[in-house]
Amino acid sequence: MLSEQGWPYASAASTGPDDPGRFRALFGRDALITSLQVLPARPDVARASLRALAARQGQHEDEITLEQPGKIGHEFRDHPPPSFVAGGWPAEQPFHYWATADATSWFLVVLDALADPELTAELRPAWQAAAGWLERSLVAGNGLIRHRPGSRAGLSQQGWRDASDTTVLTKGAGVLRPDGTRPAPPLADADTQAVTVAALRALARLTGDTRWSGRADRLRALLTERFLPDVVLLEAGDRPVIGAGSQLGWLLWADAVEPVAVAAVADRLCQPDITTGYGLRTLAATAPAFDWQGYHRGGSWPFDSWLGWAGLRAAGWTEAADRLRRGVLGALDELGDYPELYLIDLAGTLHPAPAGNRIQAWTVGAAWALQHGWDGRPGGSG
Repeated sequence: MLSEQGWPYASAASTGPDDPGRFRALFGRDALITSLQVLPARPDVARASLRALAARQGQHEDEITLEQPGKIGHEFRDHPPPSFVAGGWPAEQPFHYWATADATSWFLVVLDALADPELTAELRPAWQAAAGWLERSLVAGNGLIRHRPGSRAGLSQQGWRDASDTTVLTKGAGVLRPDGTRPAPPLADADTQAVTVAALRALARLTGDTRWSGRADRLRALLTERFLPDVVLLEAGDRPVIGAGSQLGWLLWADAVEPVAVAAVADRLCQPDITTGYGLRTLAATAPAFDWQGYHRGGSWPFDSWLGWAGLRAAGWTEAADRLRRGVLGALDELGDYPELYLIDLAGTLHPAPAGNRIQAWTVGAAWALQHGWDGRPGGSG
């Protein structure tokens, strides 16, 4: 699944008629998370991914592609996907798209975790530009990273639970309000804020400047105040959208909630409406918008559960973490391959996801990391 340059494709090419294989391209978020997952065994993957994304880093403001100076991109292809062409994108032009709220933060986290002084020096202009984008975005977002759609059809939700309003590629994509309507932009999702805390701490280590630690502490306080116990995102006007789910694992993984709240977050994550015998549900089964077959509103993603496992372990919930680890590995063994996601019905029975890719890079990475006890945590001991 590696390109000739050594960075991972988000998914393998189609392996048969039941495998869409639709993400055989460079995706910023996916490549970086996969790089972090396999870092102890394959640091070369992180080096290749960081270099590839730095070479494609945003330089200008563009309301169509959502390019911005310093921003790490979302997706790079020779031509746009058919759904984007249907929305007005030129079919024969290269597709360079920056609609991601969190890839810039993941870039900084992976660079810091790699701890390669030579590469850090080589990529200094890139990570300094990324720091500038992060700082400007936090100021513009009143302390949070927020996102909104571009001026042409594309992704309206740009955290990892990304979704488009114009095309439904998969059932149950993105985040909905409890009444089933779409939240109004700008959006600030909990998952993105969590990795941003980790990125700010990474910048403190990369620069030696404690002001980044101060920003991380302020964001952590804001998350503890505004996103607990079960706010999945804030929409326009800072109205909370309720939906407990796997984002709680991201908050624990990044140490993004204050110590007084950690036990409550871990306890909520471990409740049976989120934690199953095969992994974490993206959305609690008790939530009004839950759909056990939903792509982001009930399905279970191995990479997402890996972060939850690491977060629970860091919080000291070792037994719960180990049950989660065994459950995910058991699901992968039962299903075969390395699926993008899988489904768990309300009776706890495991099912393949018909719309999911059969081999996804960050599932391969999650399997390796869970097998070897590697948590990828910033400053962690895994």
